[in-house]
Amino acid sequence: MTLLNELKIFDNNLSSRFEKIAENTLEYWDLRATITSGTMIEFTNNKSKEMASYQKESCGIRTFSLGGWGFLTLEDLSKAALINSFEKAVKLAKLSEAQTDNKYHIKQFDPINDTFELKVKKKVENTDISEKIELVKDYERTINEYDPKIKNTNSIYYDAIHNKIFLNSFGSKIIQIEPICRSFCMAYAQKNGLIQRSRNSIGGLGGFELFDTNKAQELGRKTAKEAVELLDAKSPKGGQFTIIMDPELTGTFIHEAFGHAVEADYILSKESMLEGRRGEQVALEEVSIKDDPRLGKGKELGLPYELFGSYKYDDEGIPSQEIFIIEKGILKNFLHNLESASRMNEEPNGHGRAASVSIHPQVRMGITTLSPGDWSLEEMIEDIKEGVFCEAFQYGYTDPASGNFQFKCKLSYKIEKGERTKMMRDVSLTGMTLEVLNKITALGREINYSDGMCGKGGQGVRVCDGGPYVRIKNITVGGLN
Repeated sequence: MTLLNELKIFDNNLSSRFEKIAENTLEYWDLRATITSGTMIEFTNNKSKEMASYQKESCGIRTFSLGGWGFLTLEDLSKAALINSFEKAVKLAKLSEAQTDNKYHIKQFDPINDTFELKVKKKVENTDISEKIELVKDYERTINEYDPKIKNTNSIYYDAIHNKIFLNSFGSKIIQIEPICRSFCMAYAQKNGLIQRSRNSIGGLGGFELFDTNKAQELGRKTAKEAVELLDAKSPKGGQFTIIMDPELTGTFIHEAFGHAVEADYILSKESMLEGRRGEQVALEEVSIKDDPRLGKGKELGLPYELFGSYKYDDEGIPSQEIFIIEKGILKNFLHNLESASRMNEEPNGHGRAASVSIHPQVRMGITTLSPGDWSLEEMIEDIKEGVFCEAFQYGYTDPASGNFQFKCKLSYKIEKGERTKMMRDVSLTGMTLEVLNKITALGREINYSDGMCGKGGQGVRVCDGGPYVRIKNITVGGLN
């Protein structure tokens, strides 16, 4: 791997200079620098809306002194600017220390020296722009030609190559090259004044080979088909029913309704329903949940790319790792960044993440999943006299403090006498998270994943979530009727 010339300034000499400035003043410091190049292409209604290629470089310097953080960002990567910024960040940490009542020490960890480049078959930087444009145009053609009821469309492609370097006062130096690709399709269909929408995406760490997959090639058609079919769907009557969640909705529930409550910053701020409950049984014995953003799942699934929420190191230089959150119904672990681990006197576990080097790392999930069981989908459905089969997530609300959630499903079907029948729209699910985890009556055999961006504290990071088909009894279902 060839390090970009602009990043060669981040060497041992610079670290030594920082150490001299920080001597007897700071307890800890770290630095993240990134040079990112990429492409973004957007079409709307078969017409080009935006095409852009870009390159940007930036750096974030973080300093710590007895509970006080200093943080400073810059775009000038010259040695003089870096040293000047570090000196300012030292002052910010000391000012912060003087203002905080929450005094603690940083949890020390062993330094890591590593250089990592994700191997790909089709580098996006070697893929001609015309091929990327044709991909988006093909999505637009497919959606617009599917049915005359399609009235508006939007398709987006973007890629990015992140050349990253991380240094800290413990002696770590981590260099990484991460290529990322993602595409979106959106379709609006109209009939007799009714408008319905569908949106789908595919994303991952890797090269342009991501778009050779069946999922990528069917993205446009799937989006158009869903939007059109929803026009004839009926809204359900409300009530309590047995439901089945597909793997995508299962993943969303595990991430949104449950996962945020085990992020340790919410535990510390007393905004989690799980505060003080570690070691307790919070779900059925059949329920196990983990977060595991390590690389390699793409290969396990037979994909030519890594899952969108994967990473080798988090944004604080901690290796990604498998964390069992619930094991057989027992709450075992919380997710940590360096600050939350230090304050709780636990080990950081690779969940300190930031949207960019210009933002302070927060506690964030990576790839969160509910473990499978041994039921087939057919077995799960055939026992239901009256229920609802729910697919995917449109939007929703969750409260990690109380556990209350409300989701609107993208697609749903009636289950009548053991068979999936009519499609329904505007189906919403409401409940309390831990109650739901104790109402599960069947878990499917296979796991699937979906990709997305998770927002928290004003920043979004790439994530995946997933699980099997799940059957749950006595869930409150609502609709427009």
